[in-house]
Amino acid sequence: MAVAVRGGWAREDALAGTASLAEPRRLLPVQPRTMVEQAAEAIVAAAARGVFLPGDRLVEAEIARDLGISRVPVREALRLLESQGIVVSTPYKGMRLMQVSNRGVAEVMRVRLALETLAVTEALRAPGGAERFAPLRRAAEAHAVAAGSADPAEGVAANEQFHAELCRASGNAPLLALWQSLARQLAVIWGLARQRPDAAVSSREHLALVEALERGDAAAATGILSAHVGRHCDFDYEAALRERRRPPR
Repeated sequence: MAVAVRGGWAREDALAGTASLAEPRRLLPVQPRTMVEQAAEAIVAAAARGVFLPGDRLVEAEIARDLGISRVPVREALRLLESQGIVVSTPYKGMRLMQVSNRGVAEVMRVRLALETLAVTEALRAPGGAERFAPLRRAAEAHAVAAGSADPAEGVAANEQFHAELCRASGNAPLLALWQSLARQLAVIWGLARQRPDAAVSSREHLALVEALERGDAAAATGILSAHVGRHCDFDYEAALRERRRPPR
C-alpha cells in the first residue's frame, strides 16, 4: 500500500522499516556500578569494620559528608539496604543498622546452611571434572590472604566471595540469588564476630571443602560445610556487641 508524503508517494512498508530503526532499545546498555551501589557497599564495609554497630542510627547527611557525595544517592542506598534487611526504618527514629541477636543469627545460619548444602549437592551433580571448581579454589586462596589483613572489611568481603562462588558452582541461578539476598546481612554478622581467633581455621575449612568437592566426596563436603557454618551458632554475638559498645577505660 502507498501513502502520500511530501514530494511523492512512498510505500507503507518502507515507512515501517524506517520506524523500526528509530525504535528505542528494549534494554539499556550495561553501566558501571552506580553511585547508589557504591554507597551501599561503603555502608556495609563500615559495618564490617565496626564503624556502625547493630542498632546504630545511620544519618544520611553524615554518611554523605564522609563519602563526599550528595545525599540523594545515600538516601537511595539506605532504601536499597532496607529492602535487603540490613537497614531498618523506624518512625521518629530514622534509619538504623539491623539488630543482631544470637537467636536471629541462628535462624540466618540455618537458612544459609540449607542453601549451601543444596549448592554442594547440585555442584557435584554438574558435568565436568575437578577443574570446574578452579574459581572456588581461587576464592579460597584469596580469603586466606585477606583473613590476615588489618582491614576487617577485606576478610569479610573475601568470605562473602568464597561462599557466593560455592553457590555459583551449583549452576542454580535462583539458589545464588537467594544466597546473595542474605549476603549483606552475613557481612554485618561476620563483622561483629571479627574478633574471633579462628580466621585461619575458616581458611583451612574453605580449602578442605574445595578439596572434597574436587574429589567428588559429597559426605565430606557437607560435613565440612555443616561444621563451618555451625561454629557461628556457638559464638555469643550479644556479648560481643556489649563489649564493642563498652566505652574505653
